[in-house]
Amino acid sequence: MKGISCNSNVLSDLPVEKAIDLLAEYGYDAIDICLELAPPFDPVPTPHMSPDDNNAKRKLVFSSAQKAGIDIATLNAHTNICARDSQARAANIRFLEGAVQLAADLETPVVVTSGGGKDAYGYEQWFFEWAVDTLRQVLPTADKLGITLAIEAGSPPGCLIYNIETMRKLLDSDGLDSVRVLFDPAHYFIRGDSPIEAFKAFSDQIVHMHAKDASGDPEDIVFPPLGEGEIDFDALFGEMSSVGFDGYIAAEYEAFAWDFPMDHGHVLAKEKKFLDRFVAKRVFSFQRAARHRPFGQQSRRCLLRLERQSQRIGSYIK
Repeated sequence: MKGISCNSNVLSDLPVEKAIDLLAEYGYDAIDICLELAPPFDPVPTPHMSPDDNNAKRKLVFSSAQKAGIDIATLNAHTNICARDSQARAANIRFLEGAVQLAADLETPVVVTSGGGKDAYGYEQWFFEWAVDTLRQVLPTADKLGITLAIEAGSPPGCLIYNIETMRKLLDSDGLDSVRVLFDPAHYFIRGDSPIEAFKAFSDQIVHMHAKDASGDPEDIVFPPLGEGEIDFDALFGEMSSVGFDGYIAAEYEAFAWDFPMDHGHVLAKEKKFLDRFVAKRVFSFQRAARHRPFGQQSRRCLLRLERQSQRIGSYIK
């Protein structure tokens, strides 16, 4: 794997450059930056960036990550790709195309979105065709700029892509050959699929992982802190290690929506310690993301990365 990242939603009250510095301070290797406007949480996290951000903001974020020695692993650009209203879909296409351009400017290899949500029962195939059409329209921009578009399954009622079967149907659709998978075991667990079986089903198409625990069912979802739910991460990371998973594993702390602690230091340290324990024991191979940067900048970031990784492996392998 490349290292440990963190979804920026847990730091939504900080400017993105401060969030980057804080993650580096706690030993994270990367950040997943949120662009979405209204994720289903209360309180609603403020997005850290937007496709409408000017060049000055883009340069500030890029230089902040370079100075901190961490990667911008993904941009999270969740929107409703299967919206019934054609004008809404057109706006969502523009949003995703803007996210792809922003990713290229930040040298971020992956843009993450979801299958969207159905707002009416029935018409399943129509919603599916609208989702596929949206992706087909965005992919030419993504492919031209060398950005990977990854789809994340959801678990609440109404999600179009929510389990192994629906994800496979999407990936096998004509014209979506370059679409990849954002693997979040919590959503598959909530919908009754084994996280290990879900990983096996898409192992050669998974480019990034959200590490999130879960308990409950679609009508009573809980995403607690890592290690406090029902997912067997020891077995899951064992399977991932056995096939040589080479993406980032990102802590995705959404437990604040269920009144779990929101203190930055507490959350970042606890989530990181949980992931370090499994990563070190499973002896993942830490790989450097391919970057198109001058050698000097790349070398400095590699040294910072190696220092953090050697510290945590030394702490957990006895």
